[in-house]
Amino acid sequence: MLYIGQDIIDVGSTKLGQKYVFGAVVPLDNPAWKGPWDCAEFASWCAYQAYGMIFGAGGAKKPARAEPFSGHWYADAKKFGHVIPWQDALKVPGAALIRAPTPGKIGHVAFAIGDDERTLEARGAAFGVNVFRGAKSRSWTIGCLLPGVDYGTRLPTGTAPMSKPNPNPPPKGFLWLRSPNFKGPDVLALQKALLGKGIDPGPIDGELGPMTAAAVLSFQVSQGLEVDGVIGPGTAAALGLPFPITASVQDTVSFREATRREISRPVALPSPPADFDAIATISQSGKSFFATTVSGERFIIGSVTRYTDDMTRTGLFQGKSAIKDSMRFGIYRGQDFTAAFGNWAHFIEPTLSAEGGARFATINTYDRAAFTFGAPQLAAHTPSQNFVVYFRQLLALPEADRHFPELSLRENGSGDTTIHLKSGTGFIDLEEPVHVTRPNGKKERQLARLMSYLNASPAAIDEAELSVSARLMNWLRLDPKAKELQIAVFIAQAKENLARAKTRVTGFDGASWEVALWIMDILHQGRGTFAEMSAALESPIPVEGLQRIGLRSYKTRIQTVSRSVNGLKDVLDGFTI
Repeated sequence: MLYIGQDIIDVGSTKLGQKYVFGAVVPLDNPAWKGPWDCAEFASWCAYQAYGMIFGAGGAKKPARAEPFSGHWYADAKKFGHVIPWQDALKVPGAALIRAPTPGKIGHVAFAIGDDERTLEARGAAFGVNVFRGAKSRSWTIGCLLPGVDYGTRLPTGTAPMSKPNPNPPPKGFLWLRSPNFKGPDVLALQKALLGKGIDPGPIDGELGPMTAAAVLSFQVSQGLEVDGVIGPGTAAALGLPFPITASVQDTVSFREATRREISRPVALPSPPADFDAIATISQSGKSFFATTVSGERFIIGSVTRYTDDMTRTGLFQGKSAIKDSMRFGIYRGQDFTAAFGNWAHFIEPTLSAEGGARFATINTYDRAAFTFGAPQLAAHTPSQNFVVYFRQLLALPEADRHFPELSLRENGSGDTTIHLKSGTGFIDLEEPVHVTRPNGKKERQLARLMSYLNASPAAIDEAELSVSARLMNWLRLDPKAKELQIAVFIAQAKENLARAKTRVTGFDGASWEVALWIMDILHQGRGTFAEMSAALESPIPVEGLQRIGLRSYKTRIQTVSRSVNGLKDVLDGFTI
């Protein structure tokens, strides 16, 4: 059967006028689906219905389980398709136009009508599915001809695969998250306008960093605009700003003052006491970063890696060399902590074994949490739990001033004791939660200021994440209490999760430690629901039922936990929750 480019236009055109919902899930094998759609789901549905191929879905084999994403479209285009300049793709009926997701910019997928101007796409909440003009003035990365499709004589003469895709940055006057960040009074005017709309852009400092970029995305979602993270004419108008943004005299003065004060930056660290083996230098060799203390102790912090979840990020990853090096800071063994925690020390051992090999110095800064640390993999983005609880307890120790002199525990406006950062004009509460909309459209409360302190840029390895990582590892090296607190925080969290499970999971009473352990591990990783756990406990073999939850995606982890559980049967015999 001969597939032609026009086929995908004909299929997609049957859905004109239907609703767009950012992040909508679409069964690709349902020809009668009437929406809602998002851009990648619409494009992949069209490809499957027109050509029978699963494209842009991250290698999914079954259409009903596919999860299309613009980043997958970009990757599949380069791997399987015929990549052409997007300007040429506009002339080819049915050619895909792809904007690759990058830090601060949402990806997008559309199909060219072939007249050098119009596209068929699921464009946004304010637009729905339709045919749109103006494609030449929008931001695209590449064009793609799908494999096995005949695009006929409309293919421009001389068109050939691109060796390096054209990033096609937005025209002059547009603003977006880039490296280096945009800075200036126009950005400060943008930040003030966002704040005026009730969206927190972070410090009003005239620098378009990750917090301001997240605020732009939140605003675009709330207003039904095209969600791309780019401040163009439409977004500026919705904010009540001219385009290009023109700063007032007062904004210019405020930017100069903010630049001089640098109020959002930590103060310079004082010289360490003579009797303290502090971090002296941080150096880079290849893709790896190393810390050296005053006494000459040297260890690997981590290596550069790129990762795509809801956006493409760059952060620290611990490969084999770093894992081996960080073992010097300790591996968790339950027997070492039974004096402090009793049988709970053994109970959590399987889960910690599956979390980074139970290494106290495990670090990653490459995913949406911005900063994750410790044997329990404590993430920094969640208010009042995980890393912030551990960090707060660390800062209450007598040696805290030696490790983090720029931080202190102080009362906030509500009378709670929280972590504060010393600045040029006072103290900033790092624990104030902020409502953000992630690049994939999901909304959540995050500790945005703490995340920024720990990891200033999600798109680059910065001094903040290197400094904090090195100092935390050094604290583990010098003070056993830093390890014990990791375990205390995790056990307290495990008890809270199990207490909640007793009220939500039918048939769970804590009498079986093995059932409780699997429920705790599922909740800690977030791989199953209370309903799934209830169903497992109603099965003839409850433990095996719990083990099957998430098995398709997390087989290796479940096997790791299972092996560790088998070694604890004699130790925990008779233990109840």
